[in-house]
Amino acid sequence: MLRRHLLLFAAAALCAPIVAVAQDYPSRPVKFIVPYPVGGATDITARLVAEKLTAKWNGAPVIVENKPGVNGVIGTEMVAQSPPDGYTIGFVASSHVVNPALYKKLPYALGDFKPVTVTTQVQMALVVNPQVPAKTVQELVQYIKANPGKVNVATSGRGSNPELWALAFQQMTGTKMADVPYKGSGQAHPDVIGGRVQVMFDAVPSVLPHVKAGNMRMLGVGGQKRSPFLPDIPTIAESGVPNFYFISWAGVIVPAKTPPAIIAKLNKDISDVLRDPSLKDRLTGMSAEVVALSPAEAQTMMDAEEVRLTKLIKDVGVEPE
Repeated sequence: MLRRHLLLFAAAALCAPIVAVAQDYPSRPVKFIVPYPVGGATDITARLVAEKLTAKWNGAPVIVENKPGVNGVIGTEMVAQSPPDGYTIGFVASSHVVNPALYKKLPYALGDFKPVTVTTQVQMALVVNPQVPAKTVQELVQYIKANPGKVNVATSGRGSNPELWALAFQQMTGTKMADVPYKGSGQAHPDVIGGRVQVMFDAVPSVLPHVKAGNMRMLGVGGQKRSPFLPDIPTIAESGVPNFYFISWAGVIVPAKTPPAIIAKLNKDISDVLRDPSLKDRLTGMSAEVVALSPAEAQTMMDAEEVRLTKLIKDVGVEPE
C-alpha cells in the first residue's frame, strides 16, 4: 500500500509542472508554420484561425509564417526540429501524409509529430479557363482527346494534391495533358485566368473567388456527394468518371514530445474558435466544412489518408525519389 501511494505521489509530482505550464500557455507569441505558399486553402484557414486565437488568448499574437518548398517538407522539418513546447505549430494539408511515399529520405518521420486536430475539409474543384469550349466534364475529356498535346494542366509541383488529382483524372479518363508545375496553387491562378494554362485541379476555397468573378469555370467537384455549398456543381464521379474521389483537409501538428496537456489546450481552443459563428461563416463562405476533430480522431483520419493516398501514388505511377 505504501509503495502504491509513493508511486501515485511521484506521478502527481511529474504531472504538476506539465499542468502548470499548460495553464500559463501561451505566455509569448505562438508561430504557425504553413509549409505552403500564401494564398492556398491551408494558408487561408491558418490565417483565419490565427486571427481568432490571438483574440482568444488576450492578444498573445499568433504569427503565420509560410515556409514553402519540396511539397511541404521544408516547413514541416522546421516544426520537427522546434522545441516541443507548443510555440511552434505546423498547419499542414493532406500532402503531409503522402510525402513518405514520395521521398526515399525525409528529414523526419510521421511519428515525429502528434496531431492536434483536423480543422477543415474541402472538396477539390476541376476548373478551366472560360475560353475552353467545355461546359461539362465529359466535354472537357472530349476536348483534350481532340487536341493531343495542346491542353495544359497547372499543378503545384511533384506529389502535390493538384498533381495527384490531375494524374488520377488522366488515368481514369484515358487523356493526356501537359503538366505545368508551379510552387503553389495561388501562383498558377493568373495563368489559368489568362489562358496560358487551360485546366487546373485545386481546392474549392482557392478558386471560388475566381469562379464567382467569371474568370474560371468550375466543371465538377471531387467529393463522393455534391458540395452542400455548391449544389449546382456535379461531382466528377457522377459526370462519368466513376470512383473519382478526392478531398483536401487542413490539420494542426506539433512535435511528438509536446506535453499532452498543451495538446489538449490547443485542441480545445482551436475547436472553440472554429465553432465561433463569425469564423464558421467565413469558412463556409469559402465552401470549407469545419471538422474540429479530437487528437485521437485526427490521428485515425491521418493514418487512413496515408494508406489511401499512398495507394493512389502507386496506382498513377509516381516513383519515390
